[in-house]
Amino acid sequence: MLATQNPIEQEGTYPLPEAQVDRFLIKLKVGYPGPADEKRMLSTYDRPPPPVRPIVGPSDVLELQALAELVYVAEELIDYILALVQFTRSHSRVYLGASPRAALALLHASKAVALIHGRDYALPDDIRTLAPLVLGHRIMLVPEAELEGATGSAVVAEALEKVGYRAPRSHAR
Repeated sequence: MLATQNPIEQEGTYPLPEAQVDRFLIKLKVGYPGPADEKRMLSTYDRPPPPVRPIVGPSDVLELQALAELVYVAEELIDYILALVQFTRSHSRVYLGASPRAALALLHASKAVALIHGRDYALPDDIRTLAPLVLGHRIMLVPEAELEGATGSAVVAEALEKVGYRAPRSHAR
């Protein structure tokens, strides 16, 4: 499911309640198109779109979901996800940190990205790449921080900077 949200300053838009925000896997900000894309949009606006050709069907989606569930996530990566969400929960500017649902979403998204990259295992970089997209919109700041223009994404960026991934210790001698 996709949803769009206009800037909060526009009439008729209201922030979603915390429980609803937490149900969206990823939040992407889409800016203006580049000049070439905007030109193509303007020159094709009043033309009928080309026929839509399916790329994957419902059974393909279910199969990909099942494959993503099989992607291996090392215990150290689970600890890393937990450390990141714990950081958001204890941050002085955060009213409501990343929820257990957010941690689970980051885990599932990391598995999916690994699968997209042709791997059957997740990497720390998968988590680092996805954390701002998966966690940022789920963090509620204290009013003072909001008034100063702080964002949940900035808290996640700080977490990624301060929370290190602890690689497993080698048992080689």
